[in-house]
Amino acid sequence: MKLFALAAAAVMGLSGGLAGQTEDPAEPSGSGKPGLFGKGSEESFEGKVIVIRVGENDLINKQSFKFWRRTLRRAEEENATAVVFEIDTPGGLAFETKEIMTEITKLKVPSFAWVEGDAISAGALVAVATDAIYMSPDSLIGAAGLVSSMGEMDKMMRRKVESLFEAHVRVVVEKKGHNLEVVRAMMIPEDEERVFGEVVVKKDDLLTLTANQAVSDLEGKPVLAKGIVEDLDALLENEGLSGVPVVRAAPTPFERLAWWITYASPILILIGVGAAYVEMKAPGFGVGGALSLAAFGLFFFGNYVAGNLAGYELAGIFVLGVILILVEIFLIPGTGVTGILGGILVVGSLLFGMVDKFEWQDLGEGGFSVGELSDLLRLPALLLAIGLLGALALVLILMAYLPKIPMMNWLTLQKELSGGASIAGSGEVVEERIGWTGVAVTDLRPAGKVRFRDASFDVVTGGEFVAAGAKVRVVSEDGMRLVVSPIEGA
Repeated sequence: MKLFALAAAAVMGLSGGLAGQTEDPAEPSGSGKPGLFGKGSEESFEGKVIVIRVGENDLINKQSFKFWRRTLRRAEEENATAVVFEIDTPGGLAFETKEIMTEITKLKVPSFAWVEGDAISAGALVAVATDAIYMSPDSLIGAAGLVSSMGEMDKMMRRKVESLFEAHVRVVVEKKGHNLEVVRAMMIPEDEERVFGEVVVKKDDLLTLTANQAVSDLEGKPVLAKGIVEDLDALLENEGLSGVPVVRAAPTPFERLAWWITYASPILILIGVGAAYVEMKAPGFGVGGALSLAAFGLFFFGNYVAGNLAGYELAGIFVLGVILILVEIFLIPGTGVTGILGGILVVGSLLFGMVDKFEWQDLGEGGFSVGELSDLLRLPALLLAIGLLGALALVLILMAYLPKIPMMNWLTLQKELSGGASIAGSGEVVEERIGWTGVAVTDLRPAGKVRFRDASFDVVTGGEFVAAGAKVRVVSEDGMRLVVSPIEGA
């Protein structure tokens, strides 16, 4: 129990959170004062304008979408005054953008888009999900055609995807009061020329608007944007929000580190299991235990900070599962029930620890379905499978080669005794422990220690109790443990 008693304390003590950097309205944007690890003070969003930066690479990073969802929900829960998306991006992931558009549309607080540079492709779709769009003087918006990272879509597939997105955008645009045909011209090319006031879209082209075109007149209304502003302060002044405190809800370096940790989840699982195996083969608490503790601690910590379900509850379930597995191995071997239950708890906690918290909360909003659950678990299950299969391969390699590595064999149970060794055909010394006899140093309940000649080993009996001082014989060895039985009459 040495390793996992410490692991329980370490894993349960890890936590993180969502950070925001608060700005004084008299200071320029981005002047928030970071704290530890670059994490700003987490002040309430109440009565403040929340600025979300949509930069060059943000729409291709799935973690950015998760961060924005958490920020938007917090803004609503804490009664923020408004949310402003500051956009300068060439685009990104289509389906994730579709989901964040829905999230923006649900907001009960006013939302605005300020196109600081370019809102191209998915960036344009984020903008049209807000209540009002403002352009900077040299900005562009549009060219939101759908493309696939797998290559050109065939005609039928393109029709299906465009139909899906057109229907979704129609709902969003109509709710926000933008011109549907203008937005559609950004997404879908037509085999005829289209005209929007002074703006002409040629045959087979997609619409991209300059700032002046976006605010030009179309039947008494702007083509798309409400106005042209030089900076964020001008937007706030135009909306009557001058003097309202501004919070830039940007992920801190510490949170970005947690994102990378989540990407490395399979590697952390592999290291955690492999190091735990090394620890079980070594006397005392050592390098293997510390490494396993660190790997699983990072796993739960990183996924927690990144907004997944990993937290105190799942970490506790994980520790309980490990304890049950150890009980099966060392205290009541052969029963199977505790080991199976422990394995289910460990695998389940790792699996659900990688599930997005908000996607889990949204599950079944429109009626629960097995399909939705399988979609939600598909990626975590794949990452878990990679980690566990890699861990299995690593353990098999360690079982075969770890005792033979000169710098590592001191970590294992292998001891070179003067007798009982046989010579393999390759010239290597191979330990043959079955048949060894020794004396129990501690009571075997059924786990304990036995001295064989000049060395003590961790052993386990077949389930019977053996008192300290009794003579025992090794009856089996499986690479993980030595199994002994008492010598009758000794």
